[in-house]
Amino acid sequence: MNWALSGAHTLPMHKQVELIGYVDVALDRLRQGRAARDDWNTLANGMNIAEALVHFQIGTNLIDQINDAQDKLHGIGIRMLSTGKSTCYAHELAAIAEGRDMYKIQLGLCSQAEVMRAVQRVNDFHRSGAKKDVARLYQAMNA
Repeated sequence: MNWALSGAHTLPMHKQVELIGYVDVALDRLRQGRAARDDWNTLANGMNIAEALVHFQIGTNLIDQINDAQDKLHGIGIRMLSTGKSTCYAHELAAIAEGRDMYKIQLGLCSQAEVMRAVQRVNDFHRSGAKKDVARLYQAMNA
């Protein structure tokens, strides 16, 4: 019963801070041109979870910004493959930062259960091969 009730409550602030903190660290490294493959992956996963939250009707009006951030991350990933560096353009950073902001808003609106379902949805997509292009990019990048 306690587990069911805890899933109905909004995500606790300390958990919101933790989840967005990973994305913030990765975004800072990207801004500094020091992002590695795992930083890129952390940002991509944050945007994938944000997209999954939209699927569960959390922040449906935020999808354009989230998609734009995903597109910019994809472009950066392609460039990282060819150059081995995580340098990016100002407009890409702005779009990714805005996507991160949308994700932060969603985390403040959703329940613990909704976050768990969103994470599961992203994991299921990766396992099913629906996110093959992102998985291939990640695998091909230098660690």
